[in-house]
Amino acid sequence: MNRKLRKLFIIGAYRSYGNLARLFMRLFAGLLFLQFGIRQMVDYDYFVTVFPEIWGMSSATVLTLMIIVELVFPILIVFGFFTRLAAVPPMISMIIAEAVLFQGEMSEMLCNDASQSVVFASMPLGYVPLMFMGLFFFIVLAGPGKVSVDYLLTLYIANKNNLNELTTI
Repeated sequence: MNRKLRKLFIIGAYRSYGNLARLFMRLFAGLLFLQFGIRQMVDYDYFVTVFPEIWGMSSATVLTLMIIVELVFPILIVFGFFTRLAAVPPMISMIIAEAVLFQGEMSEMLCNDASQSVVFASMPLGYVPLMFMGLFFFIVLAGPGKVSVDYLLTLYIANKNNLNELTTI
C-alpha cells in the first residue's frame, strides 16, 4: 500500500502535474489578460477618455498599444507559441501600469490632508498589475511545458535532426 501511494503522489506528480500546472497557468493568465483587451476594444470610446498619457503619447495611442499587447500576446501564451518571449511585453506593460497607478495614488495622498492619507495608505495600489506581473514572470521562468506548440516544434526539430528528446535539453 505504501509503495502504491508513493508511486501515485511522488513519482506520478513529477511526470504529469508539472506540465498540467504550466498549462493551467498559461490558460489562466492568457485568458484573463485577453478579456481585459476585449473589454477595452469593445468600450474604446470610454477607455480613450480615462486612459493616461504616458511618455508624451496620447491616451488613444497608449490605449491602442495596450489593446494590441492584451490581444496578441495572450493568444500566443495560451497556445504556448514563443511562450517565454510572448510573456515579456505583457509583463512590461503591467510594470508601467503599476508605476502609473503608484504615481497617481501618491499624488492623491499628497494632495489630501493627513487624516485621509492613512486611508489611502491602507489601500492596495494596483493588485491586478502585480498579479499579472507574477503570473507572467512565472511563465517566463517555468516555460510552456509539454502541452504547447513550443514543445511540438522542439520535437519536430529534434526528429528532423535525428536527435533524441533528452539530448536537446
